[in-house]
Amino acid sequence: MSAEHPWLDHLREVSAALQTVLGALLETERHFAPPASPLQRLQQITTSPEWAWLQPLYRLIADIDHALAHVPDLPATEAAAIGAHVRELLTGGQVPAEQDFLAHYRALLQTDPSVAMAHAGALRALRALPAEAVSESERLHARHQWNERRRFLRLGQGGAAHS
Repeated sequence: MSAEHPWLDHLREVSAALQTVLGALLETERHFAPPASPLQRLQQITTSPEWAWLQPLYRLIADIDHALAHVPDLPATEAAAIGAHVRELLTGGQVPAEQDFLAHYRALLQTDPSVAMAHAGALRALRALPAEAVSESERLHARHQWNERRRFLRLGQGGAAHS
């Protein structure tokens, strides 16, 4: 564990827990989808409209992993914002692009024990992250910083936060 930035190790645990959630969702959905090779399934998941509902989850995993790989000094405030984003994705938030994910996810969460267990594991992992600031303005600023970092990392422009 990093003594100077312990939340980075906790973020790795959150990423691993989200990957477990994704794996459980894919395994459950596999039972309803026509047979496909792993390569075909990957192509379907990333390009087919039927699988588009999963995009918020796998993009968030990729964003967290990318930040961990390229931003060795990610501030605790952003780790808290990431935790809030994950929590909202898994339990319900107001982001319109994530509502389709949430509808599918809730249905599978209620019907598949492996999804429920993965969900519980992800929520447990989130508890280790720093808490968000009490001040709404500080919370909003940290969330903005995280969203900007995600955008710049996706564009390949490095991980420097913009204040």
